[in-house]
Amino acid sequence: MGKSMKLQKIKRTLMDAQEGIQRNWSAALASMALIFIAMFLTGILILVRSGVGDLLEYLDSQITLKVYLDPSADTEAVASILEKRSFIDSVEVETGKQMIENLAFFFKGKEHLLESFQTGGEIEDAIRIELHEHSQMYMVAKELESMQGISKVVYPQKVAETILAWMDRINAYGLLLLFFFIVVSFGMVYMAINLALYQRQKEIRVKLWIGAKPSTVRNQFLFEGLIVGLMGSLAADLAVYLLFTFVLVPIGQRFPSLFTFTNNGVYGIMTWIIFLGSLVGVVASYLATRKLIKDA
Repeated sequence: MGKSMKLQKIKRTLMDAQEGIQRNWSAALASMALIFIAMFLTGILILVRSGVGDLLEYLDSQITLKVYLDPSADTEAVASILEKRSFIDSVEVETGKQMIENLAFFFKGKEHLLESFQTGGEIEDAIRIELHEHSQMYMVAKELESMQGISKVVYPQKVAETILAWMDRINAYGLLLLFFFIVVSFGMVYMAINLALYQRQKEIRVKLWIGAKPSTVRNQFLFEGLIVGLMGSLAADLAVYLLFTFVLVPIGQRFPSLFTFTNNGVYGIMTWIIFLGSLVGVVASYLATRKLIKDA
């Protein structure tokens, strides 16, 4: 009997919540839409950020200096001297032979072009240099150019550095935009529940007068917030999954060495979206009802 009464109470609460949403469908729909935008943006930021991790690592590795040595220079000796400099984090020697081996991948089926490249003259040894501070790259490059045994200093990685800077800005602005939509969606749910409370004050007073507990009445509105948050989150989940399936997966298949997108990763993100969107709805509803039901 006790279980039956509890089930009836839950069923009645859900029906009341459904009726409340239907009465204020425009405010509820606007709240769902804003939660959808906030959660979809959350999913995009996390998914893309996690998927392009390999690309970011690659770009970061490209923010280096590369010095080419005179054929007469002792490569290991020069590398040892450079490694002791305070502004240098690490050095990596790449001999002319290693460079040819690395290039062989790009000449598959066109080995004759690689052979002509090799016969064009002796390939210089090179040293790749990682700095402690990337901002010092120009100054360090000028200093290295004056060192004996170094024939050339190149750092075409300026493009990679620019890309990383732009990605940092996108992340920062993306987080600000995300915070904005979460706050706005929270406010919309809060106002929608407040509106429902004012419109149904008489009904709430009657329920409290005949013996209903404030917590029971509040649960109805908490369910309304939960439903609004859940519906917005589920819509965001669907959009994230479609983006993952039809856009990001093909990109990952085309550039497997730069982009990594996994099913487990997107399922985890979708789970967090549902949790966060539902939490926004419930917390906003709780704050909206805490004082008004007490004063009803």
